Amino acid sequence: DNKLRLIDLDASARIVRGQEETFAGVKFSSAILPPEMIERIETEEQLEKFKKYWESEIDEDLKEKVAPKIYQEPGMLKAHYVVKSFRTEEGKPVKEGLPYELKRASENIDLWSLGVLA
Repeated sequence: DNKLRLIDLDASARIVRGQEETFAGVKFSSAILPPEMIERIETEEQLEKFKKYWESEIDEDLKEKVAPKIYQEPGMLKAHYVVKSFRTEEGKPVKEGLPYELKRASENIDLWSLGVLA
């Protein structure tokens, strides 16, 4: 019917100005994420920190979704890549233990995603 529909708004985040912080990445579709939502994990220390952060997560589908993706060339591991995602407790982001800084929710993320779909 050639109509554009907004769906999956459960993954949306409030965009706020000022002191309150809201972050993108608690829910995501990796196919339309902008580059700033991807983190390159280069050291074993960073990788172990990431794994430790997610080890208490009980949702196996989510653990699989956020698991590091390996980039390698024949015979040589280059890096792991992860989405800058995070867990929440009582509706608040759990930042402690992450090997990266969270990305604040912004219009830029939405515009990138829209551009990918267009």
